[in-house]
Amino acid sequence: MPSSLMRSTLLAAVALLVSACATPSPPTWQKEGVSAEETRNVYSECRYEIGMSDKTQAERQQLLNYCMERHGFRLRR
Repeated sequence: MPSSLMRSTLLAAVALLVSACATPSPPTWQKEGVSAEETRNVYSECRYEIGMSDKTQAERQQLLNYCMERHGFRLRR
């Protein structure tokens, strides 16, 4: 009996690990030659500019995309 329980537990653990590896990472803003810190700074500037407007959440997201693209960044996996 204990070996059956151990086998089931091991199988469940392996399945969990495999599924975690298969989950795609979310896309990130990237620009060649730009550090992660500089990317965060530009992203923060764009969010600050957009935060001053009275737009819907969807409109703010689109404006954020435009702002980052205007600075030369692209959303990539």
